[in-house]
Amino acid sequence: MKIIEVEFTKIVGEGKSLGRKDGKVVFSYGVLPGEVALVRVVKEKKNFINAQVVEIKKESPYRIKPLESHYLECSPWQIIDYNKQIEFKKNLIEDILFQTTKETIKINKFYQSPSIYGYRTKIEYSFTNINNKVDIAFHKRGDCSTKIVLDRGCALIDERANRKALDILKEINALNMSSGPLKSLIIRISKRYNKTLSALFLKDKNYNLSLKNADDDGFICVYSNPLSSISSVDEILGVSGDDFITERICGIDFDYGFDCFFQNNIELFELSINEIKNFVKESKKIIDFYCGVGIIGIILSDISKEVLLVESNGSSINYARKNIIKNGIRNAKTINIESEKLDFSYFENSDAVILDPPRNGLHKNVIKNIMKSLPPKLVYLSCNPITQGRDLNFFLEKYKIKSSMSFDFYPNTPHMENLVLLERK
Repeated sequence: MKIIEVEFTKIVGEGKSLGRKDGKVVFSYGVLPGEVALVRVVKEKKNFINAQVVEIKKESPYRIKPLESHYLECSPWQIIDYNKQIEFKKNLIEDILFQTTKETIKINKFYQSPSIYGYRTKIEYSFTNINNKVDIAFHKRGDCSTKIVLDRGCALIDERANRKALDILKEINALNMSSGPLKSLIIRISKRYNKTLSALFLKDKNYNLSLKNADDDGFICVYSNPLSSISSVDEILGVSGDDFITERICGIDFDYGFDCFFQNNIELFELSINEIKNFVKESKKIIDFYCGVGIIGIILSDISKEVLLVESNGSSINYARKNIIKNGIRNAKTINIESEKLDFSYFENSDAVILDPPRNGLHKNVIKNIMKSLPPKLVYLSCNPITQGRDLNFFLEKYKIKSSMSFDFYPNTPHMENLVLLERK
């Protein structure tokens, strides 16, 4: 592969640094703006080059030593001073929102994470074989065929989860298994209750492992289609201990399963909910779209007469129902449906709509129904400012932005979380 010298000038949307060489744009992780680096060309097209860092020739004053050797695979911003990370993210979000809306939307507040390591409550490991021994691993960034061995797990997850993963790995090796039938291992941890939930994904139905040191909290053995690149749940092969885990958010306990979406940074998530709650506190009817296991809607139920929780994932909505019953909530209802298929009648007379969609943003039918019903308040929490800005374009015709604030849910990574609060004009 060709090696070139490039001066990098800025951070761009995916968190890579951008430079130029011979009229082409060059993108690379592992290098900061203001640095000159030797990089290996990984992919070259007519107008751009994707590259990997080989050597830093001129260092930025904001470069720090990464905590982990595998930082590029899990958190490529470990090399950036944390205050500078926040500055980069703030500028990126404001630039993206301007590019997508042509409006100047300033970040009023930027909440930094109290912890920049050990904040995650979920981690997913792959497996590999080295010297006739199974190891946990991450896929190499930009090269899924190569795996990076993790001797001690990952610093982003709570250390208790790493210990659990290594305990499971020890038992797997005691069985003299190869990594062949092993697909992935997901570990989830409760910060409040010091419990773990482990799910081992297998590519062969003939294996159903019962691991004695894995099931003291909860352990699930899952068959996952080997042709699928993700850890899909095709069949539950066995369960030991609990098949769910409990976390406390804003003083309320929530149960959720190993396959449910659940925010990773609990402390910052609570702060975002407090901002939302303060904004919608006089609303009588609230609709919580993409509600997951019901966290935001249930927490808001004590300030509203009626809350409707909408979620398409069957496992998540089942836990939302359980959480409503568990917490004695009498004014919350659930609907298991894709948000874009919800009948318009449900939108009528709503005072506030909560939107927390996946990265691809809102379906056009959701936007259409909101713009037809025009609830007084909209809350849009997004993990992708590009699609958030795209969707805001539609809302800004009838709504004004009361506040825009960001939360660093994922320190040391380029991932961004932005909350926009809107009021009807």
